[in-house]
Amino acid sequence: MIETKSSIKSNSYSLQEVMDNSYDSIFVTDATGNILMVNPTAERLLNLPTTKMVGKNIRELVEEGYWDKSIALEAIEKKTTVTGVIKTRDGVNLMCTSRPLLDTHGNITMVISNSRDQDTLVKLAQTLDKERELVQRYKDEVQYLRDQGFKNRHLVAESLAMKNLLLEANSVGPTETSVLLYGQSGTGKEILAKYLYSISGRSKEAFITVNCSAIPENLIEAELFGYEKGSFTGADAKGKPGLFELADKGTIFLDEIGEMPLILQAKLLRILEDGEVRRIGGTASKKVNFRLISATNRDLKVMVAGKTFREDLFYRINVVPLHLTPLRERPEDIMTMSNIFLEELNKKYGYDKVFSTETLQGFLNYSWPGNVRELRNLIERLAITTRGRVIDYQVEEMTNLARNIVTNLNHQENGTFHITVSSKAPLKKTMDQVEKEYIKNILHECNGCVSEAARILCVDRSAIYRKVQVVNLRNQK
Repeated sequence: MIETKSSIKSNSYSLQEVMDNSYDSIFVTDATGNILMVNPTAERLLNLPTTKMVGKNIRELVEEGYWDKSIALEAIEKKTTVTGVIKTRDGVNLMCTSRPLLDTHGNITMVISNSRDQDTLVKLAQTLDKERELVQRYKDEVQYLRDQGFKNRHLVAESLAMKNLLLEANSVGPTETSVLLYGQSGTGKEILAKYLYSISGRSKEAFITVNCSAIPENLIEAELFGYEKGSFTGADAKGKPGLFELADKGTIFLDEIGEMPLILQAKLLRILEDGEVRRIGGTASKKVNFRLISATNRDLKVMVAGKTFREDLFYRINVVPLHLTPLRERPEDIMTMSNIFLEELNKKYGYDKVFSTETLQGFLNYSWPGNVRELRNLIERLAITTRGRVIDYQVEEMTNLARNIVTNLNHQENGTFHITVSSKAPLKKTMDQVEKEYIKNILHECNGCVSEAARILCVDRSAIYRKVQVVNLRNQK
């Protein structure tokens, strides 16, 4: 209950509500330090009833030992706002701020004092510091990931084909238009997508990468569009935002978009047309604003003709097509990238290794069916396994390796994976055929377990999903 003098009774009802519900201790004095009003929080913190305070002068209470000093008296003396710590007779430290109100002549009319338990303030400050540290850590992590995404992974453009591609990329990068990247697996489509993102106006926002071939078909819808709580068995109790929501104001990169199921292609088209996404099990749509970059190693026009890719979606994402040339067609880039990759590995492992002239010539003669990815992986293997300083590796060893794999597959005891390779077949076609059959062989040996097969093959699970129809293989068991 608040007690007031007649000079401020006109607003007693509203003042009482404000003061009774204030978390801070509030008390008001006149110009000489006489206490005019207090609130229940002041009673609790000072452990003193209102009747013992209202009408008394603060000096009396200080003299009686209820608290060690008065910040309000300092404010009266200095005619300015004063903040300090007072200690109650119960040993509670209060952070107090007293502010004098002055009339037109500069005379004090009253002093309003707010107090709060100092321990609470310290805990609050500590919590804020932790929050600031956490926010800064997140910022540092995002910056680190952004830097790592581009550090030592820039596009090499020594060849005319790559120089022309970069000219196109530099023109389209700063725009908001949709881009479709064409190229064989391993040519660097994701690197180019990140480059486009880095020179865009959204470079400080999110960059979300989605490999449409790596996410199981029964999960890809939930990953892309999110879901509300309880929308299906096994769903997170709190629900989950989809990747399109996370990409809001940023860029989303849909790699291997040709592998996206038709039903999801329709939903993607609606998002691109309406700019809205609705979670699985949800009733409300959310506005999203993102830039779309897509990539594929398939001929989408052929897929459109075969009714496996929506024609309307194709024209929507194929606004600006960019084509990455296979590595075998840009020998200048092979030399430069080889040296860059080796330099990175030397720095990473503390090596001082160099290529022999024959090795570099062998790289130029090889067809690189796995493109940049194959080059990078081979150089890392050579750097680690070569005992001496000079890496001496002949292109014949690569072709012999491919030939041995074909021979082994032709002599499988059960004959299930027998393949025949024409002596005049293109190397790329031959290697693709060998690769698929070999992966199938390993999958069968692992009873369809993709994780075990990936471990044996020393590749990511996504590579297996991309190369063969894992679901069909399991169904054949």
